[in-house]
Amino acid sequence: MKKILLATTVLAATTGYAAAEVKTTASVRMGVVSMAGADAAFTSRVRIGFAASGESDNGLTFGASVRNDQSGVGNTANGDSTVFISGAFGKLAMGDVSGAADAIVGQVSGVGFTGLGSNNEIGYLGNTKTAALYTYSAGALTFGLGLGQTSTAKQEMSVAVQYSTDAYSVALGYEDSGVATQTSVLGSASMSGVTVKAKVADLSTAANNAYALSADYSMSSVAMTAFYTSSFTKVGSYGLGASYDLGGGATVRGGVAKTEGSKASFDLGLNMSF
Repeated sequence: MKKILLATTVLAATTGYAAAEVKTTASVRMGVVSMAGADAAFTSRVRIGFAASGESDNGLTFGASVRNDQSGVGNTANGDSTVFISGAFGKLAMGDVSGAADAIVGQVSGVGFTGLGSNNEIGYLGNTKTAALYTYSAGALTFGLGLGQTSTAKQEMSVAVQYSTDAYSVALGYEDSGVATQTSVLGSASMSGVTVKAKVADLSTAANNAYALSADYSMSSVAMTAFYTSSFTKVGSYGLGASYDLGGGATVRGGVAKTEGSKASFDLGLNMSF
């Protein structure tokens, strides 16, 4: 049985070798974290990714990816896997993909090596199980269209566009979950090692808009980040963090973050990628 498996593995690895490629990536972290005033605790995570890609005779690129986490936190839906095909027409991906607004508009910067609750983020609509995401780029413009099934069994749709240069970018996204709609805008500008990002989101079912601001400063191996976010319910969150690049894929990173009405959270640790 072992000989059969070995022969099968060798055959799969050598067949079409010139046109196909398989890559393995890994990111790990370890350190100390305290959330909302709780006692400090050790934390660690191992994340392994596998990606395969190939090219057809007529120039189409195709592939798939899958990810496995070992951290005590369950994987997202669809097993963290995606499949895609791309060419001159753009890129079409299916599986555990983001909506177009999430993928193209994005978020302001966060702090900490664990994210500290990601309170810098303004959420997007839907709880997509398996979805499709189409993206197309031409020069400074990027366009995206997403379709997926939400937790309410309604069809989720999202569309987004971004204009980006080396110095600045602006992105606009629109989502419709069948229950609510949301429009998000994010702009960023960079100059002399400083990057400033600002985001505003308008949710149809909320009385207030949400907004977020962040500033990043980098010099050599040192980087610092600060953010402030106001949620749809006017609850504010803010944070401050710093990192030092050790080289070779290793970075020391830490931060402090606080949400109004809660105690502060902090973390300090090491992020490593392979």
